[in-house]
Amino acid sequence: MTSLSRRLFVSLPAAALLAAKARPTVACVMNVYSPNSHADVFVSRLLDGYRLNHEWHAPRLSTQSFYVDQFPANDLAREQAEEHGIQIYPDVTAALRCGKARIAVDAVAVIGEHGEYPRTPLGNFMYPRWRYFDEITRAMRAEQRVIPMYQDKYFAYDWADAKRMYDRVREMRIPFLCGSTVPLAWQRPQLDLPRGVEFSELLATSYSDIEEHSYHGIEMLQSMAERRRGGETGVERVRWCKGDEIFSQAAGGEWTRSLLDAALARRINVVPQGPAAPPEAFFIRYRDGLRATVVHANSLTRDYLFAARIKDRSEPVSTCFYIQLNLHNHWSFMVKNFEDLVLTGREPNPIERTLVANGILLAGLESRRLGGKWVDTPELAISYS
Repeated sequence: MTSLSRRLFVSLPAAALLAAKARPTVACVMNVYSPNSHADVFVSRLLDGYRLNHEWHAPRLSTQSFYVDQFPANDLAREQAEEHGIQIYPDVTAALRCGKARIAVDAVAVIGEHGEYPRTPLGNFMYPRWRYFDEITRAMRAEQRVIPMYQDKYFAYDWADAKRMYDRVREMRIPFLCGSTVPLAWQRPQLDLPRGVEFSELLATSYSDIEEHSYHGIEMLQSMAERRRGGETGVERVRWCKGDEIFSQAAGGEWTRSLLDAALARRINVVPQGPAAPPEAFFIRYRDGLRATVVHANSLTRDYLFAARIKDRSEPVSTCFYIQLNLHNHWSFMVKNFEDLVLTGREPNPIERTLVANGILLAGLESRRLGGKWVDTPELAISYS
């Protein structure tokens, strides 16, 4: 290196030095990339960096390829690919290989949410997450190479697929990140509940489409439930309920109304005015006796709220898992976690949390199909800590 080039190299700002270093490469597999979709709020941050807690973070990974299942009229994938010099491939395996004979990226992110897909008889969307996962892991097995993987939201709309995805992750020892962004969001106020806390009852709220959005409330609840003394022991049964019956169940002792009041006291986002769908709820009974309720509150809130009764405390504790409803900046936490996973190989949260939450949602939707009967969940005898 000449004296001049050495001086120029030393004078480069830190951001340029970071950009000059080789970054691990990523393939992105998406249902659809349209404004405000999960692909938009995740992949756009992966490409361009993100703000988090008032600081900007440059991308630590380099996105090399896309697979996109659908291209609506407001598609962003083609323009983003052109802007960033990214190739869009016709299938998942080709995106992993970037047109070569073998896997040519260091990680893969799967955003299997949104798009035009039919619903199952239970009401959940038939997003092709299992198909993506199967293609990716078949390529890994064929080439005897395991790369870190991100799976947006829950595993699958069918329990058998969800469980075999989880089992294959563990069998192949894939460094894996999955789940909702809501448990990662800011707590306002910060609860800082210690591991080993002795809960007697839990409650969470959600809103909007019960399949699409109650899942976030369920996994948020599970992220707190798993902190209890003894860790997670599994779920025994789940029941769905709707409308006035929810509150009559509270009057009958099935759940505690004061927990909902404590949660609603933490609302931040403005609740839209006008008619709204009636509330729905999932009652959850854990194998160790813990009771929990997810109230899909609709007209009452546009926040994901949490409340708990704790042994030897007279008043419930509560908080808002705050999402910047229009800015979506809580997604920056997920992008950061994915970068950390790829760079360190360490899973930032237990993926068993997502498996349990996935099962609770499916059992709740089955209870709804059955008109509100309790659904036993022996498949959710899942313990972790």
